Amino acid sequence: DKQQVAILISALRQGRLNLNISSVGGIMITKAATSREDREGLYNWKFFNAIVSPDEESPKHLLQVLHDRRTMEKLMQVMKCINEDLEKVARYILTQVWRAKEIFDDEGVSDPGKAIPGHKMARLVSLFLCGDLSQVDEILPLIRRVTNGDG
Repeated sequence: DKQQVAILISALRQGRLNLNISSVGGIMITKAATSREDREGLYNWKFFNAIVSPDEESPKHLLQVLHDRRTMEKLMQVMKCINEDLEKVARYILTQVWRAKEIFDDEGVSDPGKAIPGHKMARLVSLFLCGDLSQVDEILPLIRRVTNGDG
């Protein structure tokens, strides 16, 4: 019962980049200087550099990749070939991450600071746990206790 799956999606099999290796083994990937049209999108040189040589922009770029469903579906296919149980756990976690992002987007939370007011946080928790706002009044006192340092 053999299974196989292509590891790279088509967007990762196209384009050019420069691989720079320093004298001490450091790796950095940079934009290739060619006369060809530059590839833009998730899978340009910044994607690979975010993995091998992260900088302050890397988390943002990797989050964009995490939220790209086509890419993550390919990753899940590869993971399933390696270990079905691990794929099930990873798929569940990924589904919850996507769900949380949808809730944050629907609620207009674009950065952590916008989730800080207690009532907003209670709304987000209720939406995530229950799928509706039915538990906001129950969750809000808990959040107030935590933020006040009362456990």
